[in-house]
Amino acid sequence: MSEARLLLRRGSELVAGLVVAALVGALTLTAIDALSLPEPSWLPEALGATVAAGLVALAGWLLLRGGRRGRDSGRGSGERGLWFLGTAGPAFLASSHLGLLLGGTPHYLFGLGGDQLNRVAYVTRFADSPALSDPFYADAAPFYPPQWFWVGGRLAALAGAEGWEFYKPYSIVTMAIAGAIAFVAWRWLVPTRLAVLFGLVTAVVGGHTNAYEPYSWILICLLPQVVVATFLLCARAAARSRDPGAGRPTWPLVVTIGVYLGWAALAYTLIAGVAALLVALVVVVDIVRHRADRRVVGALIAHLAATAGISMLIALVFWHRFLLAVLGGAATESSVANDFAPEIGSRWPLPIFEVSAAGLLCLIGLAWVVVTVWPDRAGRLADRGAASLGARIGDRGASRRHADDHDYDDDEATHSPGWPLPAPDRGLVLAQALGLMVVTVFGWYALSGLRAVTGSTLLPFRMIPVITLALALAGVVGSLALARWALATSPADSRGRVTAVAVVVAGLAAIQMVQHVSEEDSRFAAAAREAPAAPSEVLEAIDEMTPGQEPSDLVVLTSVPTVYAYRPYFTFQAPAQAYATPAGRYTARTDEVREWASIDSPRELAAAMDSGPFRGPDVMVFDREGSRNWGVPVAINEMPLARNNSREKIRFHPEQFADPELFDVREVGSRVVVVRR
Repeated sequence: MSEARLLLRRGSELVAGLVVAALVGALTLTAIDALSLPEPSWLPEALGATVAAGLVALAGWLLLRGGRRGRDSGRGSGERGLWFLGTAGPAFLASSHLGLLLGGTPHYLFGLGGDQLNRVAYVTRFADSPALSDPFYADAAPFYPPQWFWVGGRLAALAGAEGWEFYKPYSIVTMAIAGAIAFVAWRWLVPTRLAVLFGLVTAVVGGHTNAYEPYSWILICLLPQVVVATFLLCARAAARSRDPGAGRPTWPLVVTIGVYLGWAALAYTLIAGVAALLVALVVVVDIVRHRADRRVVGALIAHLAATAGISMLIALVFWHRFLLAVLGGAATESSVANDFAPEIGSRWPLPIFEVSAAGLLCLIGLAWVVVTVWPDRAGRLADRGAASLGARIGDRGASRRHADDHDYDDDEATHSPGWPLPAPDRGLVLAQALGLMVVTVFGWYALSGLRAVTGSTLLPFRMIPVITLALALAGVVGSLALARWALATSPADSRGRVTAVAVVVAGLAAIQMVQHVSEEDSRFAAAAREAPAAPSEVLEAIDEMTPGQEPSDLVVLTSVPTVYAYRPYFTFQAPAQAYATPAGRYTARTDEVREWASIDSPRELAAAMDSGPFRGPDVMVFDREGSRNWGVPVAINEMPLARNNSREKIRFHPEQFADPELFDVREVGSRVVVVRR
C-alpha cells in the first residue's frame, strides 16, 4: 500500500471512530435524560458505579477473548470487535459519567460562572454567524482560538438549537470522542488490545482531570501519540539521509505532526506551545545524538522546518487578523491571562502519591519509564531493542535508536503470545516519549515557579492532565509487564492463582477509577444545577426596544453578563479582563465608562459615546439602586492575588438619560434598560 493510500485509510478510520463515538455519546445522553432521576440524590452515582462495573467486566471479557482468538485463529482475528470496543467503550464511559453527573440541568460544569460564561458566549457567537470574530468585542481583533467553539456553534445552527443549550451535549460528546480517537491513533503505534486499554484509560483520565475544559482535552488526548510519531520521524529521517532508498517516506509523519500542531494553534494556544516544545525537544535530542553526521543533522532540521511551516500556515487561518492588527500599529494591552495563579498551580503535580487506583497506576508507570529508559540499564529488553532497531535502520553498531513506523501488525511476532505489549524497540520509544512528557511538565512547573518573581505564571496547572495521562498510559504497560513477570516467575502449579489475582485486582482497580468523581467536578455540577434562570425580562425588553435589529447588530453594556450566553450581543466591556482580547483594551474601556458616569448632560453623554475610541453601546442595562442611582459593575483585575478580581460599581443617574430624543428608558424589575435612539 502506498503512503498516500495508507494516510487516507488512517484518516478515514479516524473519521469513522469520531462518528461512532459521537453517536454513542449522543445516544447515551438521550437515554440518561429519559431516566429523569430525582435530583439532588445519590441515585445517579449509584447507577454510574453499576454501569462502570458492567463496562469494566465487558471490556475485560472482550480483551481476554480477543487474546485467545488471536492465538487460536491467527493474526487479525477479532479486530473488528476490538475496534468497536476501542471507539464505543471510551465514548460510553465518558458520556455516561458526565451525563449522570449533570443530570437535571441544561448547563455544563459550573453553569454560566467563571470561564464557562466566556466559552458559552463564544459558541453562541458562532451559532449566529460563521464569521471569525471575538466573543465580546465588535471592533477588536480576536485573540482566543476559536476552532472548537466555531465547530460547536455551526453544529448548533445546523441542529436548530440555541448555543447555550447546545454547549452541554457538545462538551460531553467532545469528551466521548477524545478517548475514541486516542484509541484509533494508538492503534497505528501499538497492538490493538493495548490501544483499547489506552483509549479507555484516556477516557477515565479526562473525566478525572480535564472535564472542565473539553476543548483542551481533545488535543491532550493525542499529544502522546504525536510525541511518539516525532521519535519515529527522526529515526526514519536519519535512515533515509544515509540511504535515500532505505525505509519508508517521511512526508506522512511530517504532514500528520504539522496538521496536529496547526490544529492545536487554532484551538488552544498553551497546548499548541507545549506540543511544539515537545516536538522540538525530540528533534534537538536527535540532532545532538547525530551531531557528527552533517547529512542527518541537515535532514532533521529540514523536517522540523517543514513541520513548523505546515503548522504555521494552518494557524494563520485564525491568527492572521490579530497579527495584522498588531503589525498595523493597532493599540493593544498586555494579556493578563497568564497572571492567573490558583492554589493548585502552586504545587508540583505528583499523581503517583495519590491514595487511589489511579495513583497506583501512575506510580507503576513512573517505575516502568525509569526502568525502560535508564541509560545504564542491562538485560534482555535493552539488548533486544538495540538489536531489532539496529537491524531496521541498517546500523547494527548503533544503540538505543528509535523504531521505524511500520503498521503494528508487522511486529506481532515479537510479542509474547496473549500479552498486548509493544515490541521491545517500540516499547523503548513509547517509554522515551512518555518520559519526555513527564520531564517537560516538571520543567514547565519549574519555569513557572521562577517566573513568579515577575508576578506572572506559565499556567502550569493546565499541565496536570498532560502528566497524569502520560503516567497512566505508562502504568498500563508497566502493569502488563509486571503481571507477565509474575506469571513467568511463578511455579507452574501456581500460575492459575496468580492469573486470578491479577485479573481480580485489575478489575476492581479499574472499577474504582471509573466510578470516581473528583471533588472539583462535584462542586461544578452543583453550581450548574444552581445556575440562575435566563434574564428573560431583560432580553424581552431589549428585543421590544430594538425592533428590526438583530442581537449581533447591538453593542451592550450590562450589569447582567449572562445575556451574552443567550444572545449574540457584542459588548462594550467584557465580563473580565482575563477573557478580553488585548486588542480590546479592557482598561481603557473601563476608564471610558467612568468618564461617561461623570457627564451630566444627556446630549454631552451621547456625544461622548459617539466620539470615543471604541464603538459606543447601543443598549445599557443598569442595576437600579433606589431612585437616584443606576449602577453597572466592572471587574477590576487583581491577578495574581488569590481573589483574582474585585468589583467596581460605576454609577449613573436618571438625569443623564432624561432626553427621549436620545435615549429610550424602561424599568424592568430591579433593572433599567436604556436604548440609544
